Amino acid sequence: MIRSVVADELERRMTLLGFTQKALARNAGVGDTYVRDILKGKSRNPGGEKLERIAAILGCTARDLLFPAQTRDTSRAERAEPYSPPADQPEVTVELNPPGYVAVPFLSLKAGMGGCGYVEDRLLGRPKFFEEDFVRGTLRASPSDLRVIEVEGQSMEPMLQNGDMVLVDTRRTSIIEPGIFVLFDGDGVVCKWVERAHDATEPTVRIKSENPRFSAYCVPAEQVQIVGRVVWFARKL
Repeated sequence: MIRSVVADELERRMTLLGFTQKALARNAGVGDTYVRDILKGKSRNPGGEKLERIAAILGCTARDLLFPAQTRDTSRAERAEPYSPPADQPEVTVELNPPGYVAVPFLSLKAGMGGCGYVEDRLLGRPKFFEEDFVRGTLRASPSDLRVIEVEGQSMEPMLQNGDMVLVDTRRTSIIEPGIFVLFDGDGVVCKWVERAHDATEPTVRIKSENPRFSAYCVPAEQVQIVGRVVWFARKL
């Protein structure tokens, strides 16, 4: 069976980003068989909302998957010089980092930390893409200043819900002004309200949840590693 062009392009982009069929389907919110059927040639003319969701996870559009040669030729014709990502963002495949967008490192907290401390390299997953004007203009940051993290659990509900994506500014690590931070609390990486415990005899950090069912707790400041302050979040409807 001869595979379709969309199957070849889909497999190429999956390989570049290190996606398995199941992981891509899960992140896009489609059934496991949807990606598999395209790759095996059972679905030769896919389209619609599901394909758009798959494309969004891969940092492209459905048209890029359906007509890869055409979109590449068009993009080259529209640019006087080959596009290359800004120097201050993480290294990513140029073809998957279109003009107008920048790549922000994604920390996969599901990898787990245990009690070994915060080692970022162990958590880095595929980057997330954001409009460059939003990152540099609205947030006044460079892509390398930021980290994307998926919120897990119910401790920050209703403000932040399980599955929300947050942007963390790693330049903002001071807790003199209380706020929502991502930090390693000595046991794992969490997203919580953080403040100094001024009533403690030793430097101590008080960590609180938004959900009243979860109790606040204190940790010696020397055990805490602040990743950064949360500056933006997004939620799937």
